[in-house]
Amino acid sequence: MYGFYQVGQYNKAANEQKLQERKVRYAVAPLLQAEADREYMQRELALLRKEAEIMAGVEGWEVGKSPFFSDKWMPRRMNQLDRNCK
Repeated sequence: MYGFYQVGQYNKAANEQKLQERKVRYAVAPLLQAEADREYMQRELALLRKEAEIMAGVEGWEVGKSPFFSDKWMPRRMNQLDRNCK
């Protein structure tokens, strides 16, 4: 009987540990998302500057305007090794 008691106590401790780890993860998530958003904005601004530089001689070109006919905003798909941002 003592073995089953020990298993029960271990399961309680393991569940408490998992709960604590989840709480920490939930607390840190907004900070990580803010950091990712900041990085996204820096890369987006670099791409817009590069686009303005490349398309400077094209009449009627609006920097940052989507070439597609949709009002729905979609973030650019960014590669981690995007060389246009340098």
